[in-house]
Amino acid sequence: MRGLNDTEIDRFASGVLCLRTGDRWRQAVSTALLGDWIAPLSEGNRLTADAIGALRAQARTIHRHLTPLWRRRTRHGRVLSLDADLGNGLSLLDLVAADVDALERAAGGVYEDQRLNAVLRGLHPDERQVVFAYAEAEGATWTEAADAAGSSDPEAVGERVRRKVKRLAVEQERRRTQSRGRWLPGG
Repeated sequence: MRGLNDTEIDRFASGVLCLRTGDRWRQAVSTALLGDWIAPLSEGNRLTADAIGALRAQARTIHRHLTPLWRRRTRHGRVLSLDADLGNGLSLLDLVAADVDALERAAGGVYEDQRLNAVLRGLHPDERQVVFAYAEAEGATWTEAADAAGSSDPEAVGERVRRKVKRLAVEQERRRTQSRGRWLPGG
C-alpha cells in the first residue's frame, strides 16, 4: 500500500473522520492510520461506522498527546509555561517567583482567600493536616497525604477527607452563587 500525502490525509481527516486539519492533526491522523484497523480495507471490504469512530477517537487521543501542556485548554483558561515570554526580558517565572510562598500557612492557618478559609473551618484539625499535606505535595494522592499526616488508616481517611473537602467546596460555591443572586435587580 502506498503512503498518503498531506492533502490526502487532510481530506480524509476532514471528510471521513470529521476532524480539523493542520500539522498536529495531520500527524495524529497519519499515526492513527498505522493501526491494525486497516485489515478490512486490504481484503476489499469497507470500514464500519464503529471502526471509523474508533479511528477518530484514536486520532483525537494522539492529537491531545501531541499538544504541548501549555497549549491545552482547561476549564478556566489555558496553562502557561513558566518560561513564557512576557516581553522586556521578563518571563512568567519572574512574576511568580516573588509570590511562591503566597499560600504559605499564616498563623492559625488563615489565608487571604475566604473561600479556602470557609472550607478549612469545616474540617476537623486532623483532616486539615491531611489537606495541608496534600497541598504541600507530601502526597500525590489523598491516601499518601493521609499517610504523611500520620493517619492510622490512610486509605479510609484520605478518601473521607477528599469527599468532605469536595462537598464543602461545592457548598461554598453554591452559597457564593446564591448570595450573588440576592443582589441582582429584581432578585
